[in-house]
Amino acid sequence: MGGKIIMGERVQLWVKDKTSATPTCLAMATSLSVEVSADAVDISSKDSGRWAASLLGKISWTASASNLFTVADYSKLIDVMVANTPIEIVFATVKNYDTITSGTTDAEGLYSGTPANWTSADDMYHGKVIVNSVSLSANNGEVATFDASFTGVGPLIKGGITPSK
Repeated sequence: MGGKIIMGERVQLWVKDKTSATPTCLAMATSLSVEVSADAVDISSKDSGRWAASLLGKISWTASASNLFTVADYSKLIDVMVANTPIEIVFATVKNYDTITSGTTDAEGLYSGTPANWTSADDMYHGKVIVNSVSLSANNGEVATFDASFTGVGPLIKGGITPSK
């Protein structure tokens, strides 16, 4: 179970809705969380003795992200939520992270082309989700942020999304 330790900023969330041919990275992410869980089905019988016995049941998954507020990303998520339209998400490491973050920064300290030019390494997972929550926080004197929660509809699939033609 060994392997290279990955820093959190190298793992990003990409969103693909019906209007885009390829997934786009959610801008200004501050955190990402993905949970995969399964029901335990009790199969205890008299033969089990004192010990319970279980089988793995239905598997479900959720994801959540916190981001600094951008109108484009916030609006995209609200639009698909209101339309009750499933979208695809990919969570993976950024293939060209070192290339993009070695350039110059703008007045706000952002690297040129981040995250628009980031590409997914397609080394983790993707799947269809519904957006079940989007919340905006815009406090006086603070940077506006939003949080989004997603619930998987169907399987979580290893690898990235094949771009539409």
